[in-house]
Amino acid sequence: MEFFPKLIKVVLLLAVFIILPQLIVAEENNTIETSIHNKVSWTDLTFKGSKLFTTITVKMHLGTGELSPDDPAAKAGTYLPGCSETDNDSRLLTVKSSTKGIISQGQHDEYIWFKEPDGLPYKRIRVRNNDDPWIKSYCWEKKGVRRHEIQPGSSAENKQPPINWTERNEHFYEHPTETAGHSSIFEPSLIFYILSILDPDMQQNPKEICVFGRKQLHRISIQKVKSSPIEVAYKTKTTSQKEETIKDQITPLVYSIKTETLAPENKEPEAFSLFGLNKGIRIYMDPKKQIPVRISGTNNSIGKIDLRLQNAGLN
Repeated sequence: MEFFPKLIKVVLLLAVFIILPQLIVAEENNTIETSIHNKVSWTDLTFKGSKLFTTITVKMHLGTGELSPDDPAAKAGTYLPGCSETDNDSRLLTVKSSTKGIISQGQHDEYIWFKEPDGLPYKRIRVRNNDDPWIKSYCWEKKGVRRHEIQPGSSAENKQPPINWTERNEHFYEHPTETAGHSSIFEPSLIFYILSILDPDMQQNPKEICVFGRKQLHRISIQKVKSSPIEVAYKTKTTSQKEETIKDQITPLVYSIKTETLAPENKEPEAFSLFGLNKGIRIYMDPKKQIPVRISGTNNSIGKIDLRLQNAGLN
């Protein structure tokens, strides 16, 4: 008679060892599928797009996490104490975006420090260079993001070096409760790093990440969608200085980027922005070179626009 109780125990143990791992795998499938053996194939990317007499130019550079002597925050003395220091796993993504046109003009520079291979940021500096300049430093922490901002205290200080600016403020943006336990908070521009190491055989179901924008979190859904052949034309330069002009027709990997703002209670949701694109964003990747060749989307001021790759620095 003891046979049946023992049999029941065996069945229960089998259920634990077989069903539980499947549940864990199902949960893990909600994360981005990357290969740690993949290396980003590019060091520099330049995109450009024009509409309604407005031209948007975006330049990205991916390098080591070492501090530059020309770092604007270092000159201004605006580093946040306690933020992680660079190490061998640190990389620095520099993004310089400029807009020239009748409606708006200006330049924004961003410096984003993150860890390889997962692409998680720990520090960011944003610089605005126009008639209303500022420098903002961000530090990623467990419960939120800390920001230190400096800007001229008066119009007379606008032309002075940032070290002389007198208006300084610090804020802490706590993550909303719906992201509790969500330890991976990315940065919008790092979507390009993620896609560059993404497994090309990623399943069709959407992958979700959270990113911190200016003051709020955004839930990002990345989904591979159907694509058609497109024409590409850009120049490449390798680290060995070999140059090549690419003019070809390719069938890209196209990723749709859908966003949802996780605004704190009693706060207006901020508009998501990726290089000035606010919605309907799609990123086109060359499946062979594994580099982005086009970014399309809608800007709230000028409507739909395509940013096309002009130059690429390759490893």
